[in-house]
Amino acid sequence: MKSKVVFFALVLFSVLNIKISVAQCVTGSEFNKSTPKRDLRGVFVASVFNLNWPTNRTASPAVQQAELIAILDNLKLNGYNTVFLQVRSECDALYPSLLEPWSQWLTGTQGLAPSPVWDPLAFAVTEAHNRGLELHAWLNPYRAQTSSTATYPKASNHIINTNPSWVFTSSTNVNLKILDPGIPAVTTYITSIVQDIATRYNVDGIHFDDYFYPAGGMIASPGNQDAASYAAYNPGGLTLFDWRRDNVNKMIASVFDAIQTINTANKKNIIFGVSPFGIWKSGTPAGISGQSSYNDLYCDPIAWLNAGKVDYLAPQLYWKITGGQDYIALSKWWNDQIKAKNKQLYVSQAYYKMVDSNNWAATEIQNQVNQNRVANMDATFGQIAYSYTNIKSNSKTINEALNGAQFKYKSFAPPIAGKDDFCPEKPSNIRFGTLKIMWDTPAAAVDDNDLPEKYVVYAFANAAEAITNMNDGSKIVDIVVGNELAITQEMMDTKHFVVSSLDKNNNEAGDFNTTLGNSSFDAPVSPNFLAYPNPFVDSFYLNLKNSAVQMARISIFDATGKQVWEQNIASTNSSIVISPSNLNSGIYFAKVGFENGTSESFKIIKN
Repeated sequence: MKSKVVFFALVLFSVLNIKISVAQCVTGSEFNKSTPKRDLRGVFVASVFNLNWPTNRTASPAVQQAELIAILDNLKLNGYNTVFLQVRSECDALYPSLLEPWSQWLTGTQGLAPSPVWDPLAFAVTEAHNRGLELHAWLNPYRAQTSSTATYPKASNHIINTNPSWVFTSSTNVNLKILDPGIPAVTTYITSIVQDIATRYNVDGIHFDDYFYPAGGMIASPGNQDAASYAAYNPGGLTLFDWRRDNVNKMIASVFDAIQTINTANKKNIIFGVSPFGIWKSGTPAGISGQSSYNDLYCDPIAWLNAGKVDYLAPQLYWKITGGQDYIALSKWWNDQIKAKNKQLYVSQAYYKMVDSNNWAATEIQNQVNQNRVANMDATFGQIAYSYTNIKSNSKTINEALNGAQFKYKSFAPPIAGKDDFCPEKPSNIRFGTLKIMWDTPAAAVDDNDLPEKYVVYAFANAAEAITNMNDGSKIVDIVVGNELAITQEMMDTKHFVVSSLDKNNNEAGDFNTTLGNSSFDAPVSPNFLAYPNPFVDSFYLNLKNSAVQMARISIFDATGKQVWEQNIASTNSSIVISPSNLNSGIYFAKVGFENGTSESFKIIKN
């Protein structure tokens, strides 16, 4: 009798200890890289030339608003979670600005306000967040005039008119004008634009693309477009090419630092990233050839990484797998550079090449997403599609292809390390309603006063699986902004639910030890095996009951979801002994994986 009392006390202490010591923030590696739950799925929505939105620059605000809502609904429906909206394509603004004129792509005439006046960026942020989508403001830092807008009149307050000495013309394209990166006042000006957006808008990020110095459009020696600024603003005596790269480095650093200051002062979490040209230097990595970011655009993304002045990079790998610009070789090289600096990689992908002369099949995009998720792509956390046009038109039925495989399950953008490392409070009072699961908004987090931005709803086969598969994206039912989710009666009767919170940095908090479910079984009797004794002392047995299946591996997890034991099972015998060493007394969760790829989980107690 005494031993039973001692055992009960040990189990009770273990259970109580579990409840006390469970870490609030949900961390850990992906359960399966092919079904990641932390996976940025972004889309570039271009305003320039009215490519994606608004498609009609003379339409009424109501029509433009309805079109944007349709875009956001379509992206949500097709599994995307992040929008990169172009709000400044040529020193103009798709939002009310005291610094730059209204964009002609919005109203038809640069400098002309919409009628009635409205704020497209504020509208886009609100509508995106209402759908659980993140929205990044996409800016072209230096471009003042595109090659196709030379004949359009410039507003009186456009930079070409207010500071003509800041602007030069590409030597190979008389219609392309850019702000001179060599003039320090230009860096200050670009930084002020970013500061204005970051201060006034609840954007999730600021994003730059690859328009820096004009590609192939700069004369190599002094006497060129930036000869005067090279002479005036090069106190260190750098070579012309190094000076140009240093100018861009200084601008990137200035923008990054300004965003950090605004984040701190305003309790924001705005992240900053760039989509550089996909080749850093021709010949790097070996076998890669072509125009390069370093030598042709005079920008050095590796320098930005080394200086810690970006949160992520999204290089434009607009090439196929194999060839002189092999997607696999390039993506792996970028992954490794970014991993070394503890940053994140989101690969920009060329959806448009399904419909141009390249005539890619949808499987090319699918294979690229698969490449992003292989084991050694360990700094890669998603991808960004260029552009929305191909999602809207469903080029090569790409939507069905991705939704049936790579985007079959929901995901959320990964948290950015160092931005906001405080976890939110987990949702409270999780309960069933009439054909729905409900929860209450928790109190603000003690550390930073954050409330959840959205919630993740999981459905597991049993309570044990909630621990063993807590980082399994295939268990996500939905990611929602409100406090309830409709479910079926069958799900209510058979599934065990967990609801977690996500804050503004996508830090996750939830209690995976306590599931909500009508089923009285903590773990159903397996048709394939029997585990005994349970509780166990030193060892327990797995007895196969179904000769048609073979066990391949058993993994044991503690109550926080940390794996503490794993054993491959190569025996074909019907009875297999499992002797996990160095386990303290308490409750654990075991997952048996079978050779056919399926798995089952159960609770086990160590005496």
